[in-house]
Amino acid sequence: MGHHRSVARASLLVPLVFLLALPGFAADLPEAAVPERTARRLRVRPGDVLEVAADPAMRRAQRVRVAVVWNPAEHPADVARQELRLVLRLPFLEALTGRPDTVDRVVVRLRQGAQAQRVREDLEAWAVGFDAYTAEELAAHTSRAFVVVSRFHRAIALVTLLAGGIFLVAVTGLRTSEMRREIGALRLVGIGRGTIALAVVGIATGVALLGTLLGLGIGAVLVAAINAYYQPLFQTSLVFAVLEPRTVAAAAAFSVLLGIFSGVAVAARLLRQPPLEQVSR
Repeated sequence: MGHHRSVARASLLVPLVFLLALPGFAADLPEAAVPERTARRLRVRPGDVLEVAADPAMRRAQRVRVAVVWNPAEHPADVARQELRLVLRLPFLEALTGRPDTVDRVVVRLRQGAQAQRVREDLEAWAVGFDAYTAEELAAHTSRAFVVVSRFHRAIALVTLLAGGIFLVAVTGLRTSEMRREIGALRLVGIGRGTIALAVVGIATGVALLGTLLGLGIGAVLVAAINAYYQPLFQTSLVFAVLEPRTVAAAAAFSVLLGIFSGVAVAARLLRQPPLEQVSR
């Protein structure tokens, strides 16, 4: 807890909100800003009048006018809780809650080039009675569960890549092994072993890249489907699934390496066989 009078606005979690049809008195009422998700749930828009209180029993309820509806950046934890939120001016919020000259949280925005860690240390040395955190520390503290989920997703992705890689090697190996007659004929007409090996590796790599493009297309469709389902469900613009460029690059590089590896292995096996034996099969 700390004392601060220069804060222009503060947030309030509203236990119960009633929509009032009092347009004639709305101009003289205190103003409130409403996040878009809360506005959709309450079906309000700028100019509407709400009755708000700091307790579920609606004791000392007061009326406010919706001044603006905006779409703030949301945290995944806030979306999961499905809370109603209002942003009120600090003097009105103090009167509503009965807690004058008291704030729970103060956000300080630093100028470009300022050292957040040094500012935090100066604030902690300047006074007692509050805790100071940098944005990075606060994000790390509040996002531990999401870090665990992210690591779990990475483990799933690694297992998927390994399983897909084994399948890819098998497919490319079978596809190039079916070319043994063509390879035998090329060797009989005098085509060099190096040229044939390079062609086999190129075909295997092309098959691997084609499989990668197909997988990326399926992934893009799944990402779009997940966002299309969960965004309306939670009434938020938060993105639940995304196809990251580094993931695409890693998958493409992995498939190219596997294609080259399988092509070299198949070419080495086929070129060890006599060309007449390959043609006769």
